[in-house]
Amino acid sequence: MFSYLRPNAIRLQSSHASEKPLYHKPAGTLAVEQFTTQLDLFLDSRSVVLTNEAIAALAARDAERAASSIGELRNLGPEDPNLPTLDTLASALKQWCKPAPDRAAIARSASWLDDAIAPAASRVLGGAAAAFMGAFFRDLAEVARGLAYEPTRPAAYRASLCLRCGEWAEAEEAALAIPRPQQCPDALHWVCIARYRSFGLTLARSALFALAWHEPQRLARLLGELGDESVEQDWQTFECASDWGSVEETQLPAWFPAWYLLQHPGMGTELHDVVFPDTQPAQAARLVLHLIELERQGNWRKLTVQREQLRQMNPDLFALYMGQRSVRYLL
Repeated sequence: MFSYLRPNAIRLQSSHASEKPLYHKPAGTLAVEQFTTQLDLFLDSRSVVLTNEAIAALAARDAERAASSIGELRNLGPEDPNLPTLDTLASALKQWCKPAPDRAAIARSASWLDDAIAPAASRVLGGAAAAFMGAFFRDLAEVARGLAYEPTRPAAYRASLCLRCGEWAEAEEAALAIPRPQQCPDALHWVCIARYRSFGLTLARSALFALAWHEPQRLARLLGELGDESVEQDWQTFECASDWGSVEETQLPAWFPAWYLLQHPGMGTELHDVVFPDTQPAQAARLVLHLIELERQGNWRKLTVQREQLRQMNPDLFALYMGQRSVRYLL
C-alpha cells in the first residue's frame, strides 16, 4: 500500500535549519515564511483528503466520484505519485465491459485483471482490494455459466472464477460438474480450496490427498493458496523426516498423504469421500489406515503380513512407521 502524509504532518526541515543565520532577516521575511509553511501544510492536507476520497469511491465502485476526486488531486499537484495507480483503477471501472461468453475472451479478461489491475488495487485499496477485484470476477463467473470445462483454459471455467470472487459453494458445485472430478487435478484443486474456505481443513483433506496422488507437482502451489499453518508445518516435517532415497523427487508429494496418516492416525475417519487410485502412494496410504486398524484390533498375524507389504512399497516410509512402534517388525 502506498503511503502519504497525515493531515497534521509537518515537513522535515533542512539539515542546515539549526545553523545560526549570518544576517538579520528583514521584518517581513518571517511572516512570509510562516505563510508559506501554512500553505504547504494546507496543500498536503488537501491532497490527503482527495486521495482518501478517491480510494473510498473506488472501493465503492463509484467511477464518477472517483474520477472527480482524482481530477481535483491532479489539479492540486500533477506530480502526485499516487495518480498513475488511481488512474489505472478508475479507468478499469469506467471501461469495464463483460466479455462474450467465450472461453478465450474470458481468459483474456481474467489475465488482464490479474496482470494490470490486481497489483494496483493491492497498492492503494488494502483490505478493500479483494472486494474490488471480486466484483470483476463475479461478472466473469456469470458469463462463464454453462460453458463446459476445457483443460487448456482452466482460468476461464466457472469454478475458478467463483473462487476469485469468494463464491465457495458455487465454485465447488461447478468443479464437481466436471466429468470424473475425482480424477481431474483442476477439479480437485478447486474443490479443496472451496471446502477449506467454507468448512476448514477437515472437509478439504480428501481433495488435498487426491490432488497429491493425481498431480504431485501441484501440491506445493495448493498448500500456498490454502495458507494453513498446520499443514505447511506438516509438509516441512515430512520433507525432513527421511532422505526419501527410495522415491523420485518429482513423486515425493504423492507420498505425503501416507506419511500424514501415519503421523495423524485419527484423521483416517475423516476421509469419507476419498477415492484411492491404483498407484503405489495411494495404496500405501490405504495400507497405513489398514495397519492402524489391525493394531487396534491386536491382530498381529495379519499385521506382520501387511507390514511387509509396506516395506516393499516404500522402505523409507516403513522405517518411519516402525520407528514409532515399540514392537518391531518380525518376519
